[in-house]
Formats: sequence, structure tokens, C-alpha cells
Amino acid sequence: MSIKAMAFKSLGLGLNALSYVNPAMAGKLAFRLFTAPPKPNVRAKELAFLKTADRHDFKHEGVTIPVYSWGKADAPVVFCAYGWAYNAGRWRHYVPALTEAGYRVVAFDPPGHGLAGKGSLDYPRYVALEVAVLQRTGGCDLVLCHSFGGGCLVEALTTLPKELRPRRAVVMGVFSEVKWIFLTFAASLGLRSVIFDQMQAYIEQRTGRSLDEFDVARNATLLPEVKALLVHDPEDKVVAFRNTLRNHSHWKGSAVYTPKGAGHHLGTAGVTRAVLAFLLDGILPEGAKVNEGDIEPLPAIVSEADLAASGGVSDYYR
Repeated sequence: MSIKAMAFKSLGLGLNALSYVNPAMAGKLAFRLFTAPPKPNVRAKELAFLKTADRHDFKHEGVTIPVYSWGKADAPVVFCAYGWAYNAGRWRHYVPALTEAGYRVVAFDPPGHGLAGKGSLDYPRYVALEVAVLQRTGGCDLVLCHSFGGGCLVEALTTLPKELRPRRAVVMGVFSEVKWIFLTFAASLGLRSVIFDQMQAYIEQRTGRSLDEFDVARNATLLPEVKALLVHDPEDKVVAFRNTLRNHSHWKGSAVYTPKGAGHHLGTAGVTRAVLAFLLDGILPEGAKVNEGDIEPLPAIVSEADLAASGGVSDYYR
């Protein structure tokens, strides 16, 4: 067992003990643990890249958010959003080709990530932040997104008027149901079911929405005009491939590209070339499968039994 797994198990034992005395507090603390980003690790090459950007900071919910842009200020926007524990330096291999093609690339760091101020980060907060940045850019022409930030961005795009939505989007290694993530988190910590129930109750109290309502596939049905390329390694060890299969089944017109061996990061040169070809020219990778409306939509995972039966188990917390 890894040190990280041992740490999670220890935290789980403590929360389980607390749940016998105060289950509501145990659920609240579990949620806080879930939404606490790890300490940012911006490598020298990423920092050097970020320093080449035109940077503008703004306050969002009391946290300083750096927004980076490359390219001419009046150029059409490529909007980028990344996943948990990354930073905006993640896009350094895409920016040169996109700006050379006449685009302005916009990226940002959410709370607790990259060069942003400290803070917790959850799905509704990430969506709200993405909407705030999109309002500053006046929408976007293209989207490039990954993992947690990508799943949240699908919902953020549904809030925009159609004329401000992107023509094309590349959605990389994204989850489908938020509940899937919480179920995996709870199982990895070995949490008692009462803690999971209290986490759900706390989320509903904070947001006015049940956990089942945070659903990427459901939001994707509202974006039929956006041509999407869903990129996912079938052997991804962080976000199970089944998530993209479900999103694809609900997103008419979307295509699935499955680069085996690229991992969750999807940072290979081959993936980068394929993504750029689709963004710039609408060219699909060889073998990409398109949903022509003939795919039966996959159901949501709503219980631990469903999670186990699907094979959709992440080892992020192991």
C-alpha cells in the first residue's frame, strides 16, 4: 500500500470514529477533505512558460485568480481549463501552434492551483469561476479542456448564449457523473455509508442541488451545436474510460479518440498533434467514432453496486 493510500485510510478511520458521535460533522469534514487541493507544484519549465503570457489577475469569491493569455487581444479565443492538481503551464505545448494560427489562448488557475490564491475547490465553484472568466473573454471560439476542469466547463458552456459558445471543443479525460467521484472517494477512504449520506446532505444544503444533478452527460445534451472530440486512454488509471463512453453516448455529434498508453495526462506528442488538427481544421483522428444519434445513452451510476458493476473504479486515492 502506498504512503498516500495509508494516509487516506488513516483519515477514513478518524472520520468513521467521529461519525458514531457526530455523523453530520463527519460528513462536513469529509467534504472539506475532498475539496482541499494538494500543495501546488509549478515546475520551472511551467513557470517560465507562464511568464510569457499577458497576465491579468482578478478576485473571485475572495481569491486571487490569475488569467493568462497569449496572442492578439482581438483574436478569436481558445478557452482552456485543466484538471485537479495541475496548473496553466499544462498548455505550453499547444499555445505556439494556436497563436500562430491566429488565435488568442486564454487559461487560468483556480483556487489552490498554480499561482492562484489559496482556497478550496469544488464543482459548483469551478463552474462559477469558468463562467466568470468566459464573461471576461466574451465567450470563445474553441475549447481545450481536461479532467475536472473539463467536466465543469461543459456545464459552464450551457450557461452561455449560443452565439458565445465554441464551434469545437476537445474534452480530455473527463468524468461523467460527479456522484461517481464521491463514491470512489468514499470507497477509497473506507467511509461508513452514513458519512456519504451526510456529505450528500451537506452538498444539497450548500448548493440547492442533489448530487445526482451534477452530470456532465446531461449537460452535454444541451450542446448539440458544439462539435466535440472526447479524448480518453481506455487504460486511464485516474478517470475510468467508462466516463467518456457515457458522455459520448449522450453527446450527439461527438467523436471519441482512444490513444492507448497516453495515460490520464494525455501529454504525448501524438495526442497533441491530433488535438491541434481537430481544433484548427476539424480533422478527426484516424479511427475516431462519431455518435450519429444511433448510440443508446448509458445510464448514470447512482450506487456503489452500480460503480462496482461498471468497472468504473479510479485508483486516484490508492
